[in-house]
Amino acid sequence: MTSPRRTLAVLGTLLLAVAVGCAERRSSTAQTESRQIGVFQVVLVNHPARPAVGDNRLEVTIRDAAGKPVQGASIEMSLVMEAMGTMPRMQSRGTVTERTAGAYEIRYGVSMAGEWDLNLAIHTSDGMQAVASWRLSTSTETLAFAAGTPPPGTSPAAPSGSSEGEIPGFGKVMLDPARRQSIGVRTAVAAPRPIRATIRAAGKVAYDETRRAEVSLKFSGWVRQIHVDYTGRAVRQGEPLVSVYSPELFAAQQEFLEALRGPSPGGGSGMPGMGSGGSAAGDPELAAAARQRLRLWDIDPAQIDAIARSGKPLESVPILAPESGVVVEKNVVQGSSFAAGQVLYKIAPIHPVWVVASVYQYELPLVRTGMAAAIETPFLPERSRAGRVSYVNPYLDPNTRTGEVRLTVPNPRGDLKPGMFVDVTLERDLGTRLAIPVSAVFYEGDRSLVFVDLGGGTLVPRQIDLGAKAGDEVEVKAGIKAGDVIVTSGNFLIAAESKLKAASLNP
Repeated sequence: MTSPRRTLAVLGTLLLAVAVGCAERRSSTAQTESRQIGVFQVVLVNHPARPAVGDNRLEVTIRDAAGKPVQGASIEMSLVMEAMGTMPRMQSRGTVTERTAGAYEIRYGVSMAGEWDLNLAIHTSDGMQAVASWRLSTSTETLAFAAGTPPPGTSPAAPSGSSEGEIPGFGKVMLDPARRQSIGVRTAVAAPRPIRATIRAAGKVAYDETRRAEVSLKFSGWVRQIHVDYTGRAVRQGEPLVSVYSPELFAAQQEFLEALRGPSPGGGSGMPGMGSGGSAAGDPELAAAARQRLRLWDIDPAQIDAIARSGKPLESVPILAPESGVVVEKNVVQGSSFAAGQVLYKIAPIHPVWVVASVYQYELPLVRTGMAAAIETPFLPERSRAGRVSYVNPYLDPNTRTGEVRLTVPNPRGDLKPGMFVDVTLERDLGTRLAIPVSAVFYEGDRSLVFVDLGGGTLVPRQIDLGAKAGDEVEVKAGIKAGDVIVTSGNFLIAAESKLKAASLNP
């Protein structure tokens, strides 16, 4: 009678044999990849069937067009994983040994799990050559053919719908569903959409130069009294700035009064503007000329009328502010003398103010005089206010390659100070235009490219002409049509693979 312990030992031995047999069968089921590459018939078998991190072995059998083994061929094999994010590009080469006629063994290492490009180049002593690429993955047993030298008399098949010319340096890309998912490929449909262009620029607050004023007198004299005595003081139009004495002005006032009085019957003078008995006196033409002389010296008409009523010339004449604003320059002090034409004050308005924005040259064609603008001031209680474009400079700044766009902005409280920096947003409705997401565009030098998904895993590059940018979308003027499916994510890796395919097809 057999003991239980002996029975368990026998069962364990049988289970181990079954496991070993299964493992041998799995290793023997490595899939064969057979492909016509140029003039060669190439057969690949990888061991293990599913590539593993570490050492691997690739069996390569090469036959010519007549089916004879190709002996003594020079074979170069490389394994490449393109850079992703902060991970650098990784590459390794295999060691090739010819085992029998036309049968070669390549030993190579896989440094990390993932998907790799397996590139094979074949050269013979009689000058025949061919290159090919496969996709090798540590998660599948299948070697997926990507591209290779076409057989003699043929050319690379163009995918349906790809009538456009090829782009130098780029080739079509074939991606299976697993590969698409691993690199995060997403797509969108190119379609006509309402485009509203948004321009954002930095702006600087400045005084309105069209309303700035200078106070300079047309006669010389001395300052009797300072009413506005420091720079930065706000003044209103008509407010006294300074009172001055001038012998010339005093004499002109006397002449004006004499012309108003005229000679009296007793040889004296009557009341201003009246003769004896209350009748009008004086010389109207002479009085008008004297009044005009005072006006030309910028004496306010109300002041001239006050002089006429009083009948006495003013020794100290107030000089009034010609404009409301802020004193930005003051050049007089109490008792100082001044000459005719000397600038005493400079006044700048603070409501409204200008905001001068610097707009990049490619956005300038979208800007028009009269456009509404939003001025963002996050550091002020009123965080946003409206303005309007009043001027577009026809010249560019040669240093920054930007154009000056001037906006007029209300500033009733005066909290926008000249010299402040603000954010300016301009928007313009461009109507309905063909547009795609900005993320779909891949830039190659001065070219703009997108990858069009033709279905069946085929992605082809297309060169496009871009128009206005509107938020996360950009207008497409040429290169694709409405309804095309565009890749919007994973472009960088697809572009790298596309370049690899082009290089392998044009060695």
